[in-house]
Amino acid sequence: MLENRIKTNGIDFDATAEVIKEIDVLADKLKKEILESETNVTVSGKCYYVSEANGNDDNDGLSEASPWKTLKNVNEGPVTYHDGVFFERGGTYRGMIKCRAGVTYSAYGKGAKPRICGSPENGADASKWTLMEGTTNIWVYETKMQDVGLIVFNEGECHSVKRIPSYVNGRYVKRYQRDVEFDIKRDLAYDLDHFCKQDGKLNPDGFPDINDPENLATVYLRCDKGNPSEVFSSIEFSTRHNVVAVGGWFHVHVDNLAIVYGGNHGVGAGTCTGLHVTNCYFGWIGGAIQFYANRPDTNGHGQVVRFGNAIEIYGGCDDYICDHNYIYQAYDAGMTHQLSAGGENDCRQKNIRYTNNLVEYCTYSLEYFLGQPSSILGVRFQQNILVKDNIFRYAGFGFGEQRPEYDCPAAHVKGWDHFNPLDENYVYEGNIFDRSRNMMIHCGAGKKQWLPKFRNNIFVQYLGTEESTLGRYAQNRTELIPYDENVRKVCDDMDFNTEGGLYFAEKDHLYELREFTPKNERD
Repeated sequence: MLENRIKTNGIDFDATAEVIKEIDVLADKLKKEILESETNVTVSGKCYYVSEANGNDDNDGLSEASPWKTLKNVNEGPVTYHDGVFFERGGTYRGMIKCRAGVTYSAYGKGAKPRICGSPENGADASKWTLMEGTTNIWVYETKMQDVGLIVFNEGECHSVKRIPSYVNGRYVKRYQRDVEFDIKRDLAYDLDHFCKQDGKLNPDGFPDINDPENLATVYLRCDKGNPSEVFSSIEFSTRHNVVAVGGWFHVHVDNLAIVYGGNHGVGAGTCTGLHVTNCYFGWIGGAIQFYANRPDTNGHGQVVRFGNAIEIYGGCDDYICDHNYIYQAYDAGMTHQLSAGGENDCRQKNIRYTNNLVEYCTYSLEYFLGQPSSILGVRFQQNILVKDNIFRYAGFGFGEQRPEYDCPAAHVKGWDHFNPLDENYVYEGNIFDRSRNMMIHCGAGKKQWLPKFRNNIFVQYLGTEESTLGRYAQNRTELIPYDENVRKVCDDMDFNTEGGLYFAEKDHLYELREFTPKNERD
């Protein structure tokens, strides 16, 4: 929490500016602590080592003197329950970690955290880019790959905007003009727009089969300044897969890794027990196509839905810990536990801890939802969830705001208007919520008593803008709560604790940033 922070009961922009300066200091301190954290894990089984600089996949991997080089043996070798896999710091390891039950994945050596990089290669190679015939600025990449959610240049100096036309009756069409065929030359309308064209097989619904890892796409990039490799020294592709795939395994610990450039999730898990993610850095996660919508009742036939969270459990969980992670630029959520409505299966989401994390520039800092089952026999509840001492900043100001959907407003806490049954103890305590483009919180539930409790949190939000609000905090769907001079009284009336402080910020340059082109010009 802030020390000696300025207290104000009114609207005082100068006081808020001082508070933001203090938050800057706290965020920088926490970021440094996370990025420079030492390895402090122990394993009872064998230790395997991986080194980009000194490794060889023909080694046994059992010592720092005989390490593996790539992820091949990490995924296919003898690693088993109680073992640990340690990556040498300073190295880059491309591909996906396919986790195994009971295994710890961490770092050794000195220097920066080892990078687990979802991008298959650095695209800064002039020989791999050729001009599209009939153009002077549309470049085609030689290597085909799975759908690319984002292209990141010079380690985050700038990034692409993904164009996502609908797919109807065997052709790409403009998303909101279904009678107009998508034209690459015309519709990559801005510098660093990109498009992935899949010419492979279709799924049973008649859409490109994006779930088939062998159904690859051609990448088109508009670059007005010339061959992309001559403009940028680093070009990384966030391709459609998880960087660390946990699946439904038990007791997986991911520690002290830098997890970057994944088009799906950074760490992606299904129903599992004992997933711990600690001391990690996540950057540029998500944005790939999740599916093509086939919803004629909502005029959604053939429209693209994108996704991507830094740390996700989809399904039930127990003993789920996210602690001391720095999460930067995720398309959807920084951290989440979730399951949609429908189905007859049970789902218990319990004993969850989100603590001491710094989350910046995600559409949702933390997302949670638990939908109602289709059968009364399905047992679903959330229990014993603590969100404490985190710093959540700039929700909705990252690359995820290029999303095409109009009904997914950003929020630091995104619980939507789902069933969200709570058995006991869902608490937000001692957190800092620093500015959102839209909502600060979006907490809905089937019953009022299922809403999470907020204690001694600090809120800093824009005053009186068209979009920025406190959000929703009520049973089922309600009207948005404005963040204005009356917000304190509204919070008191609905028993929403504001002891930590409510601060009012002026509209600034951050709020004016737009990561996408105007809605009427999208796709």
